[in-house]
Amino acid sequence: MSNGEGGARFVDEHKEERGWATKVVRRERALGRLVILDITTADPELLRFLRGLDRSPLHVHQTGSDGASFRFAWASGYENGPTVRVQGILQEG
Repeated sequence: MSNGEGGARFVDEHKEERGWATKVVRRERALGRLVILDITTADPELLRFLRGLDRSPLHVHQTGSDGASFRFAWASGYENGPTVRVQGILQEG
């Protein structure tokens, strides 16, 4: 998932699937190693989960042709208007 848009599945640190978002956009203006995603979903449980992230591990797997993914060593989430913004540091290696 470069800076394109697409849907994605979200998996928590216990390998439980937490839901699906219709749109995930990676923001390019992050500082240092920080990765920022803007997530759009109508799934209330996923919204609650993402807003409650506080330096927690997270796996984001884009659905679609390239199937890219992000494995966060830690991520935090917060409401950002009509989206949820998730930011964190990716696992190395």
